[in-house]
Amino acid sequence: MLRRNVLAATIGLGAVCLFAGTGTSHAQQSEAEKVQAAIDGFHAAIGALDIKKMDEVWVHEPYAVVVNPRDKSITVGFDAIRKNFEDGVFKFWSELKVTPTGAPHIYVSGSTAWATGVAFVVGTPKAGGAPISSPTFESAVLEKRGDRWLVASWSAWRVPQ
Repeated sequence: MLRRNVLAATIGLGAVCLFAGTGTSHAQQSEAEKVQAAIDGFHAAIGALDIKKMDEVWVHEPYAVVVNPRDKSITVGFDAIRKNFEDGVFKFWSELKVTPTGAPHIYVSGSTAWATGVAFVVGTPKAGGAPISSPTFESAVLEKRGDRWLVASWSAWRVPQ
């Protein structure tokens, strides 16, 4: 009888752990989907060449970092990042489209997430000329603020040809 109770308790505990694990995995997946939505928001802001939309996807912190494909140095701090997008990215391009070539690899750990992926970028410079296109590596670190994920670090660089 004791053996049967121990066996039943062990099976019950295993089932609780299994279902609890499934819930955690599902929660992780939904957080990864929220991170994906933040990345999509970043791409939409780039495509719209809209600084206000870009403001909405970033942490407004002095430790935020960006390296864009045309940058010659690292930009640190939200105010400098905003200026980088206004004076560098948005003034250079008349059109810019970033299309992910597949789902990025996303990892969520508590209130921090990071993602890496490849996107195809097509842009037309304001100065004229033919559109420029290139596959681009992207890497991001995001922070969870409330129920939203915001970019804390973004770097993108052209895939060598």
